[in-house]
Amino acid sequence: MTPAYAMGATLITVLGLVGLRVPIAFALILGAVTGLLFIYGGYPGEAFDPEAALRPMMSVLADVPFQFVHSYELSTIPLYILLGALAHKAGITTDVFRSMRILLGRLPGGLAVACIFGCGGFAALSGSSLACAAAMGRIAVPEMIDNGYDRRLATGTVAMGGTVGSMIPPSIPFLLFAILAEQSVGKLLLAGILPGLLTLLGYVITVQIWVRLRPDAAPGRPARASMHAMWSAILGLWPATLLFAIIAVGIFTGLFTTIQSAAVSVLAAAAIGFGRKMLRWRDVYEALEEAVSQSSQLFVMAFGAKVLITLVAASNLTGELVEWTGHAGLEPWQIMAAIVVLFLILGMFLDPSGILLLLVPITLPIVSDLGYDLIWYAVIVVKLLEIGLVTPPLGLNAFMVNASVPRNYTVSLQQVFAGIAPFLVLEVVVTGLLLAFPIISLFIPNMM
Repeated sequence: MTPAYAMGATLITVLGLVGLRVPIAFALILGAVTGLLFIYGGYPGEAFDPEAALRPMMSVLADVPFQFVHSYELSTIPLYILLGALAHKAGITTDVFRSMRILLGRLPGGLAVACIFGCGGFAALSGSSLACAAAMGRIAVPEMIDNGYDRRLATGTVAMGGTVGSMIPPSIPFLLFAILAEQSVGKLLLAGILPGLLTLLGYVITVQIWVRLRPDAAPGRPARASMHAMWSAILGLWPATLLFAIIAVGIFTGLFTTIQSAAVSVLAAAAIGFGRKMLRWRDVYEALEEAVSQSSQLFVMAFGAKVLITLVAASNLTGELVEWTGHAGLEPWQIMAAIVVLFLILGMFLDPSGILLLLVPITLPIVSDLGYDLIWYAVIVVKLLEIGLVTPPLGLNAFMVNASVPRNYTVSLQQVFAGIAPFLVLEVVVTGLLLAFPIISLFIPNMM
């Protein structure tokens, strides 16, 4: 069997196992094992010899995870997960929404706009869009409905707002991409800032268009807040602003490395929580437990992805694909468009981490050989993962919002997806801008 056919057998195995509901981590590992067996035991023109494949396969399975675990940048992931857990338990994440609700509540659709910014801050600090959808679905959606907001607008803003957390640092998808692609973690984290802000601006514009075309979608406005309440709201943003500054400004100026910024931000979140008497030692223990659990799951998935990268290199899949595209007369932008479509299709059925760890090892060499900047490509990947969180039929964020809204508010899943639809139009526009103008993603990293 040729290496290319072995790689095909690997992909079929992985997708088949995922279709059977096997966890993506084990599907990646079993698929990689299948490919390694075919490559090392099935030389072209010779009979398949599993014994000959056993030793090199075991060597890869032993060496690749060992080298992966000893990656210095890897320690950033559990630290940022711990930061998110501490920030959530200390009330820092929910303070963002409460403050933005007071500061922006008087705008047309002000509660929806406040929800978008609150969700973005919540998801960025917590590192989890699903956690944001669950928490804000319980807090923000009932408040908007009580103020006369359309259920579609209320649920759509919560489902979409949390996706921005994947772009704004600290971002777990960017960390995973950096480790898989061996790129600068700091540059990747900073690369998401402008695209994240552009997405937030687009969401706000979408809300403004919505409420102007459909004034009955957001008829209620809260009473004008007093100056004291406004200043209190502004001061309420300082913990989240401080944590973001430690990470973004610290990395940009070179004051901290990415790992140092993660460690300092964790200490700062804990100090804020204890100082405000909203954090207990029990909460710290639970946050540590959560960080260990989530990190372990990500690491096992990443093991399979790293082995898959080794398999792609051994199979020369990239060279054959580039040669095939050359014969087919495909332009680089057409290949990139095909990769985008592939991400969007899988985003309808798989969770974002699984898509990233499955497709990045395969597409990364192709994108690199085409001459595209990998930092820019990482931003495109994360943007496509954001879209996958809200596209049917899976749409994890939509299901989470629907499940988290209190039962007495009777919000249907169809209403959630109907609320998401206008924002998806905006996502197409933003993705097109990021594809057409790489400088949006590369401007801040290039200044480092």
